[in-house]
Amino acid sequence: MFIGRSEELKELKERYKSERTEIIAVLGRRRIGKSHLIFTSHQDFEGLVISFECSETTYHDNLESITDLLRKTFDNEFLSFSSLFDVLTFLYKEASKQKIIFVLDEYPYMREGKSTDSEIKNAIDRINLDEKKNPLKFVLCGSAVEVMNVLDDANMPLHGRFSSIITLYPLNYLESSLFFKTVSFDDKIKYYSVFGGIPYFLEQINPNLTFDENIIRLFFAPNGILKSELENQINGEINKVEKASYILNILKYNVVSYTDILQVFRSSFPNGEIDYPLNKLLKMRIIEKVYIKQNNGKEKPYYRISDNPIIFYYTFLIKNFASRVFFSNEEYYKIFIKAKLNQVFVPFSFENIGNQFLAEMNKRNLLPFKLFDAFSYIINDKKTKQNYQFDIVGKTKEGLINFECKYQNDEISSKEVYLEKRQAELASAEFLKTVFISKSKVVDADLVYYLPDLFDERLYK
Repeated sequence: MFIGRSEELKELKERYKSERTEIIAVLGRRRIGKSHLIFTSHQDFEGLVISFECSETTYHDNLESITDLLRKTFDNEFLSFSSLFDVLTFLYKEASKQKIIFVLDEYPYMREGKSTDSEIKNAIDRINLDEKKNPLKFVLCGSAVEVMNVLDDANMPLHGRFSSIITLYPLNYLESSLFFKTVSFDDKIKYYSVFGGIPYFLEQINPNLTFDENIIRLFFAPNGILKSELENQINGEINKVEKASYILNILKYNVVSYTDILQVFRSSFPNGEIDYPLNKLLKMRIIEKVYIKQNNGKEKPYYRISDNPIIFYYTFLIKNFASRVFFSNEEYYKIFIKAKLNQVFVPFSFENIGNQFLAEMNKRNLLPFKLFDAFSYIINDKKTKQNYQFDIVGKTKEGLINFECKYQNDEISSKEVYLEKRQAELASAEFLKTVFISKSKVVDADLVYYLPDLFDERLYK
């Protein structure tokens, strides 16, 4: 099942139609759906598709495997290549006879620094000297985001050689919900909060089981497939960066300033530095930097984990190891996980869903106002010496709107609504109104969007 990625799919297909040689980079984190996108893109391609996935071994071992593949593909046991340069120039000549797509997946495993990039660059430059039309399409793909991101840097051999660079991000909450169409609106929120928009994770959900049953089966059973997947990712990527795991444990389901991260970090590592692991995690797209506006006109940077399953891992999967042997999987989940998951973890994610909902509604002109921006906002009132923080503030031509995201079972009373409005009034006269995005009923609010509104059919068009 292929869901989303319509723009990326269109871009690839357009590149395949051209009459010239194209070099395309597809990058994104592990399990984000790169290979599936590429596979789907060439299903109706009228030509030869050659796809090779590099192994985590040497350049020469991978080259030998590519050679074996091409011998079989072209039914020529005498083919021999001493470099990627040779491979690409050979495919270029063959592409004069038939259209060819050559996919080199997980390229960073084969790459030996700039020298390998230079081989590709020299081959592309040689091909481009030939003025003849030639429909060779070369797709480079890789999960090592930090490596793939620098291939087109100004000081790199491949700079300026890419026809297109396609970066895949997690699916949004609407696209993610298409993996489990039949479940309740509430479960769609909870699934996205835990699984995020990672296609591989979403594909593991069995919609015929309850949310709790899926979480136990996939994360807390001894052979839970997603527990193992996360552990492999943590051990294979994150733990290679010194102190990175400690920083992620600080962030968990929080948005934290640099100063606060440093303060907690130094309590355990008095002489430790956080700049290196922070920058590495940013480049790996494990974390992201967000900016919160202040009433003094400045923006303050904060950090947060950008991947919901990683947040879930550091919140729930690295704790209470000793306790687990005393409980069944179901008992352990009920005692140690369920309440915090529903009362803290999902509400934290619900704010992000609220942001996405407003953006989708705004694009389709389905809001009773037009938003020109949306941001988190901190107001420091010097007179009262109070700080007011608003998670989502929308900017319109007329002024600001305060959006409150509430994920709770209990009804939000008229008194609570009044207090929310009152805080906005105390903080700033600029606020035009307070709008709620809520799971439960809200009494006497100006405007409320409930869970069914978040999955309005018009948002899928």
